[in-house]
Amino acid sequence: MKSIFTGGRRKVVALMAIALVASLTQVSGSGAAGADTPKRGGNITVGIFDSFPGYCMADTLANSSLMGARTIYETWVEQRADGKIVPYILKSVDHSADNKTWSLVVRDGIKFHDGTPVDATALLLNLQALRGALYVNGLIGKTPKSTGKLGTAVGFTANIQDVVVTGPMSVQVTLYQADSDLDWLYASGRFFARAPSQILGAECSTKPVGTGAFKLVSTELTKLVVAANPDYWRKDAKGGKLPYLAGITFSFLPDAQPRVSGVKSGSLAATMFSSASDSKQIKDLQKNKAITTIMSPEDFYPSIWFNHKIAPFSSKNARLAVSYALDREKFVKVRQKGLGSVPDSIVGPNNIMYNKKNFAGFDLAKAKSFAVAYKAETGKDLEFNFPVVSASSEDVANVTLIKQMMEAAGIKMNALPQTTAEIITKAFPQQYQAMSLLLMEGTGTGFVLPFVVSDMSGGNPKHFITQIAAAVPALKTLPVYFGILNLSSFKDTVSENLLFAARGESDLAKKKKLYQEATAQLQAEARLTSLWRTSYALSYKNLGGVGELGLAAGGQRRLVTNFGIDWTGVWSTK
Repeated sequence: MKSIFTGGRRKVVALMAIALVASLTQVSGSGAAGADTPKRGGNITVGIFDSFPGYCMADTLANSSLMGARTIYETWVEQRADGKIVPYILKSVDHSADNKTWSLVVRDGIKFHDGTPVDATALLLNLQALRGALYVNGLIGKTPKSTGKLGTAVGFTANIQDVVVTGPMSVQVTLYQADSDLDWLYASGRFFARAPSQILGAECSTKPVGTGAFKLVSTELTKLVVAANPDYWRKDAKGGKLPYLAGITFSFLPDAQPRVSGVKSGSLAATMFSSASDSKQIKDLQKNKAITTIMSPEDFYPSIWFNHKIAPFSSKNARLAVSYALDREKFVKVRQKGLGSVPDSIVGPNNIMYNKKNFAGFDLAKAKSFAVAYKAETGKDLEFNFPVVSASSEDVANVTLIKQMMEAAGIKMNALPQTTAEIITKAFPQQYQAMSLLLMEGTGTGFVLPFVVSDMSGGNPKHFITQIAAAVPALKTLPVYFGILNLSSFKDTVSENLLFAARGESDLAKKKKLYQEATAQLQAEARLTSLWRTSYALSYKNLGGVGELGLAAGGQRRLVTNFGIDWTGVWSTK
């Protein structure tokens, strides 16, 4: 995760088959596509805007660094271009009529990079590690003992009640709350198939071992080097070996201009951008006929998160005052150079939760009136602190514009200079009065709902962490992880009941109606608000095969998303 103004982080999408292929726009391109015949070999360098903090369950890989990690790792399920989540490392999935029991079957013949098979035992270990069971068991003296620590994955997986092996290649997962979607197993492409040797090893964070088309050569904070996996399990359409490239170096270049210069000069074969911070550079490269620039849909929803636990945003008047004071149209025009759209809901129109009802859009008169109401309520002028990445000129400029909008409404906003690391550390759980993060995304709710409910298990007292924390006083703080994703720190019973009912509903029309009602409730209470809708871009030249390799289960994956592209079927034309 990261400030929404400097790229944004993490995500997930849902099982709704909402067609989005038309919005996967490819712009420009003469020198990029090259020959139609795959060429084998070659090492390339790719520019990214995020670093590599680690690869264990509790480590947070941001969007563009996630692209690098996904050359080593593959996910149990994958997202099709139409938004649907389908089996990938898994061969099949099935669920009970009540949507509480899921049967997962692993695909035959796949091995991790260390030569061990991908089977039911490996799947069980991965799920137990994600949900914190290995870590907690290790703390109370049981085996196996994980060398890692708890992370935000515990919040995403809190709805898992139990996981049991039912055969050599099959696992059964029981949920607390009914869920008719499979997005709980995807986490925006972050729930990797990790080798048991990595999960249980002392070097879990530094030695990634997956099933992907590339294997680790070396990794450091600013660079990841991978080489072709000679034993990769997938073949191309003609039965040829994959991958085509011999190796890739992913280089962390936080400033946009070196990435632009690199792809223009050819020192970078490709580079990734976010319209959250790189709109000017994206528009420049879209005009370059020697370079191909591909963009994701605007299915990423930068948000301002109000901390309900403390003043001033424990007051609804304060939340509404700030929401109405945001001139989003001006923000998109001035700071995003028009590359983005003005929101009228906390999610975008492609999302199943989309609903304009009760959204507090720009209205200066209303903003002033709610600021006055806040003073009448509390006896204090409306004032709050807002973190800004001090090293980023883009972030400072964006926050400065928002500060001016607040001043026009009689609201005092103090920019709080911080490093990115400080912001992330204090975000989960949130220690600021308000903050900006790009968390929510997609057409479904897999990477939306966890951030707007207090506990993904629905507050089930039988959850294993709740029971262990009650029995072992030293672990009493563990339940905080259930709500760690709820940055606004609120519990809205009305919206939660609607959201959980929607998740368990199999009828799509009924599901959509419930989700939209939940959105209207969240917006009526101004639990959070949106600034604009954003997208991601990848610019490249002298590459072929981009977006051509389909998914293992059939169908096309999204051309470019928050983690860039899939490199398995890409080749160099140089």
